[in-house]
Amino acid sequence: MKQEDIQLGVTYLVGLAGKQVPVQITENHPSGTGWLGKTIKTGKQITIRSAQRIHKKASDDKQVCNTANPKAKQSKTTTDTKATPKRDTANPRKSDATGEEQDTKPMSLIDAAAHILAQDNQEPLRCKDIVEQVIEKKLWQPGKGLTPANTLHAAITREIKTKGKDSRFAKPERGQYTANMKGA
Repeated sequence: MKQEDIQLGVTYLVGLAGKQVPVQITENHPSGTGWLGKTIKTGKQITIRSAQRIHKKASDDKQVCNTANPKAKQSKTTTDTKATPKRDTANPRKSDATGEEQDTKPMSLIDAAAHILAQDNQEPLRCKDIVEQVIEKKLWQPGKGLTPANTLHAAITREIKTKGKDSRFAKPERGQYTANMKGA
């Protein structure tokens, strides 16, 4: 819009925060460049420094009529012919189709490793062997990562370092891990 075309007291659509907001121009800016205006919806006073932010007159746009008077009732009534079934929010782990309980999150790699190592008579294993067993028993599915064994090694080492005696893992030899037998 051109600077000469902008009139005081007229409502225009002004670009604010990526949206077009209806604003009534109240007066020229005291500096001589730009205008002062009041938003129709909130009544806030804003400064418009450039005519480029003003897009068009609000009376040209049919949608502005509804935003200019938010208390006006809508004439259209919507009827929903399809009733959407409500989801049971009391127990979010139940499946809608079967009603059976389901896990919402798959087992993490470190939890699956703790499961594998906690089995009876398990010898110390390398992280690569643990990952192979976890995938073979379908406890965990690999994602986009190229080195899950290195990720598992870092996670186990971090848990041993942070939790100490309370860790689920023990390191009997270099590069090998077992389940931490607490009290044994």
